[in-house]
Amino acid sequence: MSELSELIRINKNIENQNKEIIRLLKIIAGQATYADASGYVYPDFSEENEEEEPSSDSFISLFDVVCEIGDVYFIDGDVYKYSVVNNEAKIDNLMGGDESCNFNIAETVSNESIKRNESLDDATVILTDSSKGNLPKTLELCHEQDAKKVFIPWDQMLELVGAPDTLQRLLKLNFYRNEEELINKLFK
Repeated sequence: MSELSELIRINKNIENQNKEIIRLLKIIAGQATYADASGYVYPDFSEENEEEEPSSDSFISLFDVVCEIGDVYFIDGDVYKYSVVNNEAKIDNLMGGDESCNFNIAETVSNESIKRNESLDDATVILTDSSKGNLPKTLELCHEQDAKKVFIPWDQMLELVGAPDTLQRLLKLNFYRNEEELINKLFK
Protein backbone atom coordinates (compact mmCIF):
# COMPACT_ATOMS: atom_id res chain seq x y z
CA MET A 1 0.00 0.00 0.00
CA SER A 2 2.89 2.39 0.63
CA GLU A 3 4.08 2.05 -2.97
CA LEU A 4 0.60 2.91 -4.19
CA SER A 5 0.52 5.97 -1.90
CA GLU A 6 3.90 7.03 -3.20
CA LEU A 7 2.70 6.70 -6.82
CA ILE A 8 -0.41 8.77 -6.04
CA ARG A 9 1.73 11.49 -4.40
CA ILE A 10 4.11 11.56 -7.38
CA ASN A 11 1.16 11.76 -9.79
CA LYS A 12 -0.30 14.74 -7.87
CA ASN A 13 3.08 16.50 -8.02
CA ILE A 14 3.19 15.93 -11.78
CA GLU A 15 -0.36 17.31 -12.14
CA ASN A 16 0.61 20.43 -10.17
CA GLN A 17 3.72 20.92 -12.28
CA ASN A 18 1.66 20.57 -15.46
CA LYS A 19 -0.81 23.17 -14.21
CA GLU A 20 2.09 25.53 -13.48
CA ILE A 21 3.57 24.92 -16.94
CA ILE A 22 0.21 25.64 -18.58
CA ARG A 23 -0.19 28.83 -16.52
CA LEU A 24 3.30 30.02 -17.51
CA LEU A 25 2.66 29.23 -21.17
CA LYS A 26 -0.53 31.30 -21.04
CA ILE A 27 1.42 34.21 -19.57
CA ILE A 28 4.03 33.93 -22.31
CA ALA A 29 1.27 33.83 -24.92
CA GLY A 30 -0.29 36.97 -23.41
CA GLN A 31 -3.49 35.18 -22.45
CA ALA A 32 -3.06 35.67 -18.71
CA THR A 33 -1.14 37.68 -16.17
CA TYR A 34 0.43 36.41 -13.01
CA ALA A 35 0.14 38.12 -9.68
CA ASP A 36 2.30 36.74 -6.92
CA ALA A 37 1.34 36.68 -3.25
CA SER A 38 2.44 40.29 -2.78
CA GLY A 39 0.04 41.43 -5.50
CA TYR A 40 2.71 42.43 -8.03
CA VAL A 41 1.82 41.53 -11.57
CA TYR A 42 4.57 40.19 -13.77
CA PRO A 43 4.04 41.89 -17.12
CA ASP A 44 4.41 40.13 -20.45
CA PHE A 45 7.75 40.96 -22.08
CA SER A 46 7.45 39.02 -25.31
CA GLU A 47 9.36 40.66 -28.16
CA GLU A 48 6.67 39.72 -30.67
CA ASN A 49 4.30 42.35 -29.27
CA GLU A 50 6.88 45.12 -29.72
CA GLU A 51 7.35 44.41 -33.41
CA GLU A 52 3.66 44.41 -34.30
CA GLU A 53 2.33 47.54 -35.88
CA PRO A 54 -0.55 49.04 -33.94
CA SER A 55 -3.93 48.99 -35.62
CA SER A 56 -6.10 52.05 -35.88
CA ASP A 57 -8.43 50.52 -33.29
CA SER A 58 -5.67 50.04 -30.71
CA PHE A 59 -5.72 52.01 -27.48
CA ILE A 60 -3.27 54.91 -27.28
CA SER A 61 -1.41 55.04 -23.98
CA LEU A 62 -2.36 57.84 -21.64
CA PHE A 63 1.32 58.71 -21.13
CA ASP A 64 2.21 58.47 -24.82
CA VAL A 65 1.90 62.20 -25.24
CA VAL A 66 4.30 65.13 -25.18
CA CYS A 67 4.23 67.08 -21.92
CA GLU A 68 3.72 70.78 -22.37
CA ILE A 69 4.83 73.38 -19.84
CA GLY A 70 2.48 73.19 -16.86
CA ASP A 71 1.17 69.68 -17.67
CA VAL A 72 1.42 67.15 -14.85
CA TYR A 73 0.19 63.56 -14.95
CA PHE A 74 -0.67 62.09 -11.58
CA ILE A 75 -2.45 59.06 -10.21
CA ASP A 76 -5.07 59.42 -7.52
CA GLY A 77 -6.87 56.13 -8.07
CA ASP A 78 -7.33 57.01 -11.76
CA VAL A 79 -4.93 58.79 -14.10
CA TYR A 80 -5.33 62.56 -14.15
CA LYS A 81 -3.81 65.39 -16.10
CA TYR A 82 -3.39 68.72 -14.40
CA SER A 83 -2.82 71.56 -16.83
CA VAL A 84 -3.02 75.32 -16.95
CA VAL A 85 -4.79 76.82 -19.95
CA ASN A 86 -5.11 80.62 -20.20
CA ASN A 87 -4.14 80.99 -16.52
CA GLU A 88 -6.94 78.61 -15.53
CA ALA A 89 -6.28 75.26 -13.87
CA LYS A 90 -7.89 72.25 -15.49
CA ILE A 91 -8.01 68.68 -14.16
CA ASP A 92 -8.95 65.91 -16.58
CA ASN A 93 -9.65 62.35 -15.52
CA LEU A 94 -8.12 60.47 -18.44
CA MET A 95 -9.87 57.26 -17.47
CA GLY A 96 -13.34 58.80 -17.34
CA GLY A 97 -14.07 58.11 -13.67
CA ASP A 98 -14.47 60.30 -10.62
CA GLU A 99 -12.92 63.67 -9.93
CA SER A 100 -9.75 64.00 -7.89
CA CYS A 101 -9.62 66.07 -4.76
CA ASN A 102 -5.96 65.24 -4.06
CA PHE A 103 -4.20 67.44 -6.62
CA ASN A 104 -2.11 69.73 -4.40
CA ILE A 105 1.19 68.14 -5.44
CA ALA A 106 0.22 68.31 -9.12
CA GLU A 107 -0.68 71.98 -8.72
CA THR A 108 2.65 72.75 -7.05
CA VAL A 109 4.61 70.93 -9.76
CA SER A 110 2.60 72.63 -12.52
CA ASN A 111 3.25 76.07 -11.02
CA GLU A 112 6.98 75.29 -10.79
CA SER A 113 6.98 74.11 -14.41
CA ILE A 114 5.43 77.39 -15.52
CA LYS A 115 7.75 79.44 -13.29
CA ARG A 116 10.86 77.71 -14.73
CA ASN A 117 9.39 77.55 -18.24
CA GLU A 118 10.30 73.83 -18.37
CA SER A 119 8.09 70.86 -19.05
CA LEU A 120 8.36 67.53 -17.29
CA ASP A 121 9.94 64.61 -19.10
CA ASP A 122 7.45 62.74 -21.26
CA ALA A 123 5.83 59.66 -19.68
CA THR A 124 6.40 60.98 -16.13
CA VAL A 125 3.75 60.36 -13.51
CA ILE A 126 3.48 61.39 -9.88
CA LEU A 127 1.76 59.14 -7.37
CA THR A 128 -0.18 60.65 -4.51
CA ASP A 129 -0.85 59.24 -1.07
CA SER A 130 -3.90 57.47 -2.49
CA SER A 131 -1.67 54.67 -3.79
CA LYS A 132 -0.66 53.80 -0.22
CA GLY A 133 -1.61 50.19 0.43
CA ASN A 134 -2.37 49.76 -3.27
CA LEU A 135 1.06 50.33 -4.80
CA PRO A 136 1.26 47.05 -6.78
CA LYS A 137 -1.93 47.81 -8.72
CA THR A 138 -0.92 51.43 -9.19
CA LEU A 139 2.46 50.42 -10.63
CA GLU A 140 0.70 47.91 -12.86
CA LEU A 141 -1.45 50.79 -14.16
CA CYS A 142 1.72 52.84 -14.75
CA HIS A 143 3.23 49.98 -16.74
CA GLU A 144 0.04 49.44 -18.77
CA GLN A 145 -0.06 53.14 -19.63
CA ASP A 146 3.63 53.19 -20.68
CA ALA A 147 4.88 55.46 -17.92
CA LYS A 148 8.68 55.68 -17.82
CA LYS A 149 9.39 57.70 -14.67
CA VAL A 150 7.29 57.25 -11.56
CA PHE A 151 7.61 59.47 -8.51
CA ILE A 152 6.40 57.74 -5.36
CA PRO A 153 5.92 59.14 -1.83
CA TRP A 154 8.77 58.00 0.43
CA ASP A 155 6.49 56.33 2.98
CA GLN A 156 5.37 53.79 0.36
CA MET A 157 8.88 52.41 -0.21
CA LEU A 158 8.30 49.31 1.92
CA GLU A 159 5.47 48.26 -0.38
CA LEU A 160 8.09 47.52 -3.04
CA VAL A 161 9.46 44.59 -1.06
CA GLY A 162 8.96 41.57 -3.28
CA ALA A 163 8.46 43.61 -6.43
CA PRO A 164 9.83 41.87 -9.51
CA ASP A 165 13.16 43.19 -10.79
CA THR A 166 11.65 43.53 -14.25
CA LEU A 167 9.18 46.08 -12.90
CA GLN A 168 11.98 48.17 -11.49
CA ARG A 169 13.88 47.98 -14.80
CA LEU A 170 10.86 49.08 -16.83
CA LEU A 171 9.78 51.93 -14.59
CA LYS A 172 12.35 54.37 -13.27
CA LEU A 173 11.17 54.62 -9.67
CA ASN A 174 11.97 57.81 -7.75
CA PHE A 175 10.98 58.54 -4.17
CA TYR A 176 10.22 61.91 -2.63
CA ARG A 177 9.74 62.91 1.00
CA ASN A 178 8.09 66.26 0.43
CA GLU A 179 7.10 68.65 -2.32
CA GLU A 180 10.44 70.46 -2.26
CA GLU A 181 12.40 67.24 -2.83
CA LEU A 182 9.98 66.27 -5.61
CA ILE A 183 10.52 69.63 -7.35
CA ASN A 184 14.31 69.24 -7.09
CA LYS A 185 14.18 65.75 -8.61
CA LEU A 186 11.82 66.74 -11.41
CA PHE A 187 13.72 69.86 -12.47
CA LYS A 188 17.36 68.95 -11.82
